[in-house]
Amino acid sequence: MDKEFSNILPEETKQILRDTFKDLKDNVLIEVFIKEDDQFSAFTSELLKGIAALTDKIDAKFYKAGSDTAKKRGIKRFPTILISPDKYKISLIGAPLGEEGRTLIMAILLASTSGTILSVSALKKLSELKEPRRIQVFVSPTCPYCPQQALNSISAAIARPDLITAEVIEMYENRDYMDKYHIVTVPFTVINDVPIGTGLKPAEIFVEELFSVSSAEKIFAPKEGEKIDVDIVIIGGGPAGLTAGIYAGRSGLKTVIIEKTAAGGQVLVTPVVENYPGFTQIAGRTLVDIMYQQALQYSHIFEGEDVVSIKKSSGTFEIKTNRRIYTTKGIIIATGAEHRKLDASGEKHLAGRGVSYCATCDGYFYKDGKRVVVIGGGNTAVTDTLYLHSIGAKVSLVHRRDRLRAEQFLQKSLEDNKIPVLWNYVVKEIIGKNEVHGVRLQNVKDNSIKVLEVDAVFVAIGYVPNNELAKMLNLALDDEGYIKADNKQRTSMPLVYAAGDVTGGIKQIATAVGQGAIAAVTAFEDISSPYWKKE
Repeated sequence: MDKEFSNILPEETKQILRDTFKDLKDNVLIEVFIKEDDQFSAFTSELLKGIAALTDKIDAKFYKAGSDTAKKRGIKRFPTILISPDKYKISLIGAPLGEEGRTLIMAILLASTSGTILSVSALKKLSELKEPRRIQVFVSPTCPYCPQQALNSISAAIARPDLITAEVIEMYENRDYMDKYHIVTVPFTVINDVPIGTGLKPAEIFVEELFSVSSAEKIFAPKEGEKIDVDIVIIGGGPAGLTAGIYAGRSGLKTVIIEKTAAGGQVLVTPVVENYPGFTQIAGRTLVDIMYQQALQYSHIFEGEDVVSIKKSSGTFEIKTNRRIYTTKGIIIATGAEHRKLDASGEKHLAGRGVSYCATCDGYFYKDGKRVVVIGGGNTAVTDTLYLHSIGAKVSLVHRRDRLRAEQFLQKSLEDNKIPVLWNYVVKEIIGKNEVHGVRLQNVKDNSIKVLEVDAVFVAIGYVPNNELAKMLNLALDDEGYIKADNKQRTSMPLVYAAGDVTGGIKQIATAVGQGAIAAVTAFEDISSPYWKKE
């Protein structure tokens, strides 16, 4: 036993896992392939020994590099974990650290129960697959999006063990893939050696990409599709939209929630939420799952649908997405806000190639002394800077002013850690062809130019509202582009409501949830008794 990793699981964690493993149905064989004098292999070995000791449903066997079994299984990377290898083609390549540990536990549960996280419609589509698919999902220990995308691939391998191979690959330990596919952000998905792209995909979109071996952007074009008649369409699946779905459905309104990516919004990538009432501390992903499951009891949720057009006629609205057409009495816009861009030369081209808007997601790539800069001066920018410093990146903060907006305790942490700050600079150009190599800065006072050699640029300069739908409807907006809404979340157009970050103000989960509830209750009241028709 490696002394460094002995007793790797704390007693509290062991008890949680014992309770979790009560749901195991069939025995699960786990084959662990390791090599000597490798810390990642040592960690993986002790972790799997600890897990297997918690239940008689898990049988872990260990093999060294070069063994007959390693040759038989074709194992060339270490550590590698195979889950039920005689039944499924599922492998986890690299030590299951951080978020990857969650993927491992869920993979064991799914293999034992022959379960999946895919939707009914996605499974139906998957049953039609005729050709083999090898899915590779590249992940990192700190990426909160990664487990869901990894479990999409594992679910597909369980649903179609005859045709689908799923490999979940830890990027830091398998750097050759970074050069091969130009990967600098995760999750990154490759199917049959064809790069599909970055990001977490809803189940239906994931399966469509699996079929076509192409990205969703290339698959879906606006087209005539299924027609659905409802009372309320909620556009946006973050906390505001999900809460609106709960309240609208409970009011008796026939309700759908449309989300163009994956439900959850910004909360989905928040590692820990500490200010939501009822939870002293909860993972953002877990909080989203709780909201999502509750909303499903009252509303239909369609992920991977992007609104193409909205038209009002004869007292109803027609909403056309890339997949369906909805006729509805009312609309709740809960599209949130997105990271503000620098609008600097090279930013768009190098997004996902060293330009990042999520330090938690992508910072791990630069943990071993890589040079990075964070752009911004608020709480998020300073928090990201401190995080990158803590994991070993050589980080500097760039701010366009001569003082920060961040809270004082964050500024003090910045000073205590002696992290350099470049004052009064803006980004003029991000330099690089396939990945970031440098950044060109301009001093706002004397216009002097400074060029820094860096490997990544993390942008944290605030948010801009996703107000495209509001513009389609000619809704009133404030000077910053946020939708104007009254204290009942009514916009300037009857039966159109707005809730959450798209309305500006305090951007907190609790605020979004409150506004979502108000919008749904108001919509019910207005549909029942239109206020604009009263004398």
